[in-house]
Amino acid sequence: MQLFQITGNDFFKALTGKYQVVFLDCLEIIYRSYQTELSYGIEKEHLIVKLTNYFDSNSSEDLQFDDEAEAIREPRAKANGILRKLKAFGWIEIEYGNDNRAVIVMPSHAVTIMQAFIAVTEAKEMEYQSEVSAIYSLLINENLYDRPYPQIIKPVYDRTIALFTELKKLNTGIRKYIDELTEGKTAEELMEHFFSYNENIGSKAYHRMKTNDNVSRFRNTITSRLRDILQDDALLERTVLGYQSIESETDKAEALDRIREMIADVIHYFDSYDEIEKQIERRHAKYLRSAVNRAKLAFLNSNNLEGKLSTLLRGLASAFENEAEYSIYDDVPDDYCRIFNIFPQSFLSGESLKTVGISKRIDDVDEIFVPQAISEEELAERRAAFREKQANRFSRKNITAYVRLLLRNRTEMTASEIELHSKRDLIRLIFISLYGRDRRSEYQIIPKDEMICRNGFSFRDFTIKRRVK
Repeated sequence: MQLFQITGNDFFKALTGKYQVVFLDCLEIIYRSYQTELSYGIEKEHLIVKLTNYFDSNSSEDLQFDDEAEAIREPRAKANGILRKLKAFGWIEIEYGNDNRAVIVMPSHAVTIMQAFIAVTEAKEMEYQSEVSAIYSLLINENLYDRPYPQIIKPVYDRTIALFTELKKLNTGIRKYIDELTEGKTAEELMEHFFSYNENIGSKAYHRMKTNDNVSRFRNTITSRLRDILQDDALLERTVLGYQSIESETDKAEALDRIREMIADVIHYFDSYDEIEKQIERRHAKYLRSAVNRAKLAFLNSNNLEGKLSTLLRGLASAFENEAEYSIYDDVPDDYCRIFNIFPQSFLSGESLKTVGISKRIDDVDEIFVPQAISEEELAERRAAFREKQANRFSRKNITAYVRLLLRNRTEMTASEIELHSKRDLIRLIFISLYGRDRRSEYQIIPKDEMICRNGFSFRDFTIKRRVK
């Protein structure tokens, strides 16, 4: 990028240093003074009057430039000094007319940069509907196809780039509002920020994108027309000739590649619209959830004891900041000021707490106990006893294996068919019913109304059915 070959090396010095705001304000005055003129030029004397009025109203501080020994105090002298610096930096030029009057002219690159600054500060939103409608109208107007490049392809490409740039800015704007939602805000500030978001993004650009300015209504026709251009050799030939004439391209093959690239880019942009819209919707929903959740938390915290004291202290702090108006420091007792020491901080972290000391006592170490040796027979008996104990446990694995054995080739059976001879059999039946209610089990339990009484045990019958997976 050969920017400084156009602007000069000192161009951006006006936007740095302690007078950057003054320089920018003066540049805006110069730029806006041209709105009623036929060109970006205005008589120097008229401009000095406007700049003098600016310094009369906004700045009483002397101007002291680094390369000048004397400070500038008078408003008119400040206006002349600013113009002298802007000319040295390359922001303005001075021309003389036939009547020998000096005219301040802003170069084209300076005009372009000022237009960008104005666009950033004013943050005007694009009317998506007008851009999409213009693209659609250009492509369906048969009268424009006699000169397809200057009348269709180029404006369609430029408008598409502008349209999707604005959509990306909308996406980024939502993220900015999410980032600005910090923990330090009160419940009232959160709600104010929430409604500001709805007014600035949610109710304007986002709402238009979802309703009146919906790109999807025109997308199919736009992409279809562009693909037709790529398939029409005669039309593509005229487009290439138009590109060579306007863009001064001598290589026909290069011109054809560029035309195809432009059309493919436009098609790709419109094909990717759904994904961009989904991203915007996700960010929009995320912001709303974040705002509501933080507002809820702030409202809940403001109603407890600490929250009420915090509200009281904020009111006192606000009054102290305006002590000159309210004379609140007159005869204030010391106890009144010590109120602010009630809650010096919101929480105590673990690092802030002193650790409890651990006392250590050194005792004599007992001799290591040497266990008695176990014979192989005794070890085998203990292992067998352990395996038997594990097999008799009412674990899910054992109960499932038992039910699997009961069902065998059957799909279902009733609990009354199971023999009961001991309390252990009844307990196992209870675990069969318990585990069968879990969806992860291999079988399911269907309760029945019939009561079963057998061998002194009573239970409500149920069906054990193999679960189909």
